[in-house]
Amino acid sequence: MTAVTVNHGGPAGTAFAREPFGHEVLAVRGCESLTVANAPRSVLHDPAEPWSPTNCYMDVWIGLTATLGLDPLPMLGAAFSADFLGDQWEFLKPRQEDLETLYGLTVGEYDTWRPLAEHVQLVMSRGDALIVEVDAYHLPDTEGVSYGRAHTKTSIVPLRLDPAAGELVYLHNDGVHVLHGEDLDNALGTGVGSGWVAYPYVELVRLDGIRSLAPEALWQRAVEIARGHLRRAPDAGAGNTAHPDPADRLVAAIREHVPVLAERGMEYFHQYSFATTRQAGLTSGLAAHACRYLSRGAQEWPSDLDAEQLIEAAEQFDAAAGAAKTLQFKLARAASGRTPRIDSSAEAFVAGHTAGMRAVREALGLGE
Repeated sequence: MTAVTVNHGGPAGTAFAREPFGHEVLAVRGCESLTVANAPRSVLHDPAEPWSPTNCYMDVWIGLTATLGLDPLPMLGAAFSADFLGDQWEFLKPRQEDLETLYGLTVGEYDTWRPLAEHVQLVMSRGDALIVEVDAYHLPDTEGVSYGRAHTKTSIVPLRLDPAAGELVYLHNDGVHVLHGEDLDNALGTGVGSGWVAYPYVELVRLDGIRSLAPEALWQRAVEIARGHLRRAPDAGAGNTAHPDPADRLVAAIREHVPVLAERGMEYFHQYSFATTRQAGLTSGLAAHACRYLSRGAQEWPSDLDAEQLIEAAEQFDAAAGAAKTLQFKLARAASGRTPRIDSSAEAFVAGHTAGMRAVREALGLGE
């Protein structure tokens, strides 16, 4: 059995070899024995979830926190401040300050000024993690969608590297997977520079300050984070007709876009729905999880939150998530040349999202 380098924040044990991934087995702190079989799985990645996997960036944070023994639910307050940006629903991400407040994790852009494989080794040797933009064409877990078929950007987190075995354990979408041989080289090794993502965007996640707060303390911080997102939400002024609920604006834009879908067909639909109904649906689904987490805490510990109203908000957000999926199916029919009626699902999404936002505001003491 190959020995694993134990990471305590020090430098790499040996100089990097000419081989792109060196000789040492390296791992992110806490992942030294991680395999596909023993990797923890968050409830957010339950196959029964209507929008799991979510989006590539949210997924790696759900997976990384779970892998590190942390609860991802407290960071979902970001779903309350998501906006519609005119041509797309905001790509949901946890805020960097939220991650530091909740877990002690610091995140920032990382300059890849030398071969990417060397950066992966160096960062792993310190026990830290990288979020790396790669081409899904080389990721076997995207079999049937992108692997060997389509070049698309996505984000992964390398967790454990075994050069002798020629394999990398990594996080992507809703699980932990393994890269081997040529796929590994093309995704992170010498094949990167000539590939579709020649200059990948990379973020460094520093684990030296990681902490696991007591459940009540963690929940209290999550409450304040949720309130902060609600205050900055795009429809924070209830009844603001000049800047209505983002769900209203999304649906209005979709209605105008249906003829374009019919004209441009299914390939265009996949891109459009990913940017609109999918992001709106997964955001609503994660907002529902956030509300249930906050409600459980309100029932267990002293607070001024309305636990029952939070459950009501969760149910409304769940309804919005389901309506977004139905709306997406109908848009697919439009792209295939049919003439679907989208009004009922569009209105159901708006009603669920608007009612959910109203209920969670009132439950957290931010209503009118």
